[in-house]
Amino acid sequence: MKIWKESFHDSREYVKMFFDRVYRDDEALTLADPSGQTVSSLLLQRYMMKFNHAVYPAGYICGAATQRRQRGKGYMSRLMTDALHASAERGDMICALIPARSALYPFYRRFGFSTVFYTKEQRFTSLHSFPVQESYEQIVNAADDDIWTAFDRFQNMRPCYILHTRRDFDNIRADIDADGGNFVAMTADDEDHGPRIVSMAWAVRKEDYLLVTDVMGETEDARTAALRSLRDLHPDTPFLLYGRPGDSMGGRLMPRGMGRVTNAGLLLGAVAKAHPRFRSILRVKDPVLSDLNSHTFVICDGLCGIDDSFNGTPDFDVTIDILGEIAFSSPAIGDIIRFPSERPMISLMLD
Repeated sequence: MKIWKESFHDSREYVKMFFDRVYRDDEALTLADPSGQTVSSLLLQRYMMKFNHAVYPAGYICGAATQRRQRGKGYMSRLMTDALHASAERGDMICALIPARSALYPFYRRFGFSTVFYTKEQRFTSLHSFPVQESYEQIVNAADDDIWTAFDRFQNMRPCYILHTRRDFDNIRADIDADGGNFVAMTADDEDHGPRIVSMAWAVRKEDYLLVTDVMGETEDARTAALRSLRDLHPDTPFLLYGRPGDSMGGRLMPRGMGRVTNAGLLLGAVAKAHPRFRSILRVKDPVLSDLNSHTFVICDGLCGIDDSFNGTPDFDVTIDILGEIAFSSPAIGDIIRFPSERPMISLMLD
């Protein structure tokens, strides 16, 4: 907590919420200086990721920081390497993170991370009213279980997404409360079962705009209804929405986070299983997790195997960061390079 407070500019309420509700000792990694004082720390959190119609273990690094007077001595580089080994050893397919500032992207690239998570930034003026076609009502007092069930349904509608547990979801709502933000959920009438939750959204007020960190729902109209509800709460404020990267609406595709393949065999096995007609030979180089990932992988008939005796020219001869960019690119780019790529999404990570 001492390192966190020194390194990040979070409010007292947020820090208390995070260490009371989110922090876990078994997810903390630290390094000490020669005198034995802890000088560098991070959390390697456990998540699951939906990828190619299945769910796989994923890690998420947050709170990576070193005491100010100890920076520049290589502590974080050693800790990042430790974290990647720990992530691989517990079976994660990918390790993700959201850099605290854009200048840190090159630093994480040194460890095999690549920018694979994007958001489509969509801006709306204060005059945009978010018109809808159907009739919706904002929930005032809904049972937490009902809201969680709807959220879990919405997040699993996304084809490639870092999934949240019920505990995560409760912490997300506590985070919004700590920031003085807004959470809205909308219902529509179901002829057979009455009102049904169809969308929800999260937002935090900035100095001169409202940042909508995510909006989920059954349809585009239902998601627009959640935005309209936020408009009612902030009638004269421009909106900035972190939209889905594959959204057909306008907006700029912007970097949102980085991912690092920690188990290439698991990743490529998932691709092979989901695309049984896909065939490819990939030679992968990984200087950090060499024993696990530096191999020649053969994908054929829905399976992925290792054939390090192969001495021909592979279809792909790549480093581990490029493998991540290939696997987690847009389907359109995947068509060009002849790989079944899938664009992932990350949101609501308390960053």
